[in-house]
Amino acid sequence: MKHATQRIATAIRPLSVALENVRPGNRLLVLGWHRVDSLGGGVSTRRDVFERQLDVLDEWGATVLPLAEATALLDAGRLPERATCLTFDDGYASTVDTAWPLLRKRSYAATMFVVTDYLNGDRYFQWDADGHTDPRARLVDRSTVRDVWSDGLRIGSHTASHPWLPHLSEAEIDDELCRSRDALQDLLGVRVDSLAYPKGGWSTAVWHSAARAGYTIGVTTDRGRNGRGRERLLLRRSLVPDSVEDFRLMLDGAYDWLRPVDRWRIRKGPVW
Repeated sequence: MKHATQRIATAIRPLSVALENVRPGNRLLVLGWHRVDSLGGGVSTRRDVFERQLDVLDEWGATVLPLAEATALLDAGRLPERATCLTFDDGYASTVDTAWPLLRKRSYAATMFVVTDYLNGDRYFQWDADGHTDPRARLVDRSTVRDVWSDGLRIGSHTASHPWLPHLSEAEIDDELCRSRDALQDLLGVRVDSLAYPKGGWSTAVWHSAARAGYTIGVTTDRGRNGRGRERLLLRRSLVPDSVEDFRLMLDGAYDWLRPVDRWRIRKGPVW
C-alpha cells in the first residue's frame, strides 16, 4: 500500500469501525492470498508476515470458517461475529508447503483455487517469466491436489487456463468454467461448487456462465464484506497485502472505500 493511501485508511479507521458496529450482524469477510514464501513482493506474502497476520486474526476475534459452511450460515442469517474465510488463488506450491501447515496448527479452514490446465507439474504462469529458476513460481500437481484435499484443504476452480474472462465469448467462458469444474470433480470424486474469477474479472455474462456451469459460490476481488443479500456468485473478497499494519486496517474495513477505484482500474483487464 502506498503511504498516502495508508494514512487515509488510518484516518478513517475509527469511522469504518463505528459503521461496522452499528450495522446488523451476519456479515462475511473473505480474504485472499496467492503465494507465501521467504521473499514477499508482487503476489507473494512473506512467511513471517503471514504468521503475524494469522496472529492478528486471532487477536481480532475472527471465526474462521470453510467457505461452503460460511455461505450456508450467511443464507440462514446465523453467521457468528467476525466470520471470516481464507482463500488462496492460482495453486502455488507454497500454499500447500508453507501456508497450509501453519493454518492446520490453528485449525483454520481454507480454500485453494487451482487452474486445471496447469496441474501437470511442468507449467508456469506467463507472469512468472523466471518460473523455471524461481521455486516460488512452482505450482501444485494433480497428485498434490488429491492429497491436500484429503488433508482438509478445500479445492475450488480458478478456471481452466486463467484468462481474463470478460474478454471472452460466451462459448469460451462456458468452456473455461465447465472444463475446469469437470476436471476437478473427476480428480477428487466430489462436487466442486466454488470458483474464483482470475484477477477478479467478472461481468454479467461471466456470472451467468458460472451459474450455468453449476457453481454456487464465486469470489471476486471487490473488497469489502458480504451481507445476506449479496449474490453468492459475486462474493466480495479482499486481497491481503504483504503487510501486518495494512492487514489490520483491512480487517477494520478502512480500505473498503477503495472498492470503486479497484473496479475502475481493472475494467479493461490486466496486462499479462
